Amino acid sequence: MRKDLLLINQFSKLTGLSRKALYVYDQKNILNPSFIDPDNDYRYYNKNQLLTAKRIKLLKQAGFTLKEIEQIVDEKLSAAEINSLIERKLRLESDKIIKANQAIQQLNMLTSTMTEFNGEVKIGYLDAVHVVESSILPNENICTALNDAEKLFKKNNVIRTEKMIKYERSDNDVYPVAIAIQVKSQKLDPSIYKKYFDFEAQHFFCEVDPYQEQSILKIKNIIKNDKIKLSGPYIYERILNSDDYLYSSKRFSEFIFPLNV
Repeated sequence: MRKDLLLINQFSKLTGLSRKALYVYDQKNILNPSFIDPDNDYRYYNKNQLLTAKRIKLLKQAGFTLKEIEQIVDEKLSAAEINSLIERKLRLESDKIIKANQAIQQLNMLTSTMTEFNGEVKIGYLDAVHVVESSILPNENICTALNDAEKLFKKNNVIRTEKMIKYERSDNDVYPVAIAIQVKSQKLDPSIYKKYFDFEAQHFFCEVDPYQEQSILKIKNIIKNDKIKLSGPYIYERILNSDDYLYSSKRFSEFIFPLNV
């Protein structure tokens, strides 16, 4: 037997590809054995195929499909087409990372807040965050305003991290005045960012029905029952629900009342 041939077991160890994977690549004509012994069906690969096999492994680990791998290995795609394919894969993986980070952030927030939904008051300092505001029209439904804000930011490829509603207290009444979303985007003018928080506040964690405008009633009751002396006209609602449950019949929220602006 020629010295430049390797049995499938040897080839598997050197390339990190399992025997099962090598059989699949053979069936798909991506990587065929160099020689199959007709007497015992032993499969042999040429040492020159080691580089191709390792390249296939890298492509597979990067998320390429078998069809895409076959096209690349057989040079059916131009260099420009391969680069375009790689860029699409990069965008997909970047989107997964962004969504995973958002999920982690949401879980961390829920971990620290779910135990607070027993009605207890919490006082603490809130770090400043930069947001982009979208005004709420008079008599506009909050859920509709949230939905419109989402469309606007998606159109501008905004990476958002938090959703908040700003309320204004005026003449013993409370009105929603803006949807605020903490964002990261190179397409938005930094001059339109606003700064939220950077003050001591009282926090109330509640469950409300967004369709029944319960947030405003909840804010009024908290002010009345706890005799809060607001240091400014604004009150904030930080939405704790994940997107899948944002418009469900119950919304978990953190109501924030500034104590010292």
